Amino acid sequence: MSSSERRTHRSVVLLLALAAAAVALILLLPNCSGGWGAAAQSVLDRLMPGPETTMWAPVPQPDSYSDSYSDATGAGTNYVYKIDAATEGGDCRELTIISFGNKATGEGYLEIDAKGSSGVHYRAVEEAEVPEGAKDAL
Repeated sequence: MSSSERRTHRSVVLLLALAAAAVALILLLPNCSGGWGAAAQSVLDRLMPGPETTMWAPVPQPDSYSDSYSDATGAGTNYVYKIDAATEGGDCRELTIISFGNKATGEGYLEIDAKGSSGVHYRAVEEAEVPEGAKDAL
């Protein structure tokens, strides 16, 4: 391994260690409980190596959120939802998504870029855009 590769490897390990420490602190500090743990998990999922998978799920009902927390400005609220999602092939798993600034509508479907247990990005889609394999699994 060259010195450049060793430096890169050390940098990645350090970054992952710092992210893990941040998640641990957020979960342990009493004033940082609630949805901030979900936000930290989302960041950690994004940093960890692994594939991003496209999944689909019904939009959650507005009041079915599992947690909420003030946004970074303190002017709004973010809502954390645990949802069941499925791939085109019918593989299912529970994902956490965060609705920034407002509650979910409860109408339609979501197309989700999932990594780990987090919905990294998502967008509203019509039912006709959801693959049959995903609909059958849900």
